[in-house]
Amino acid sequence: MTKNNPAKNSSSGKQAPTARKRSISAWLLRNGILLLASYIILSKIPVINPIYGWVKESYLKSNMRIQKQYPTATYDQKMAMKLGADYNFILYLRDNTPEDAVIYYPSGGDFRAGHPSMQQNPFDGKLIDKLTVVRALYPRKVVTEEEYGKTSWSKKITHVAIVNGKNLDKIPYPVSEEYVHGVLPIKQPVQPSTNPQP
Repeated sequence: MTKNNPAKNSSSGKQAPTARKRSISAWLLRNGILLLASYIILSKIPVINPIYGWVKESYLKSNMRIQKQYPTATYDQKMAMKLGADYNFILYLRDNTPEDAVIYYPSGGDFRAGHPSMQQNPFDGKLIDKLTVVRALYPRKVVTEEEYGKTSWSKKITHVAIVNGKNLDKIPYPVSEEYVHGVLPIKQPVQPSTNPQP
């Protein structure tokens, strides 16, 4: 007795396309359901977490506006337009310190403090996290207030960033109280002599 087994009786060739059609339609159905579920979840995220709404409505749109308005601007110029004085201060540090510098970077409180000689604080404290600063200042090393005196790099500081007159106490030589923003070396710069040597 011989049974008619479709797996053994492959000469007809009609069984394979039906199985293939089922697998394609199952694949389409499964992926369609996953796509629909993903769309529903992603469309609800801004409601669940408001920060995503801010990213979409404010951050991304402002980025596109700047891209269209200034297509030939450099990366640094675009970031300075978007982030203001905070980013300009980081550029100032980068341009006024050597690549092997170890910089003490001010805290968020220093940026937000303001200075009595200024009517308005130019900083808003957007760039106070170490990761952002390290990326912009690389290959320079950055030491934050939390690390000061606790890490090996804090013992090797070569420059101190001064914001709103804060951190002048970390400079071992006298500095005018009127020094508001900038970067100073730990070792006092040698002043050229005004008296000619005989």
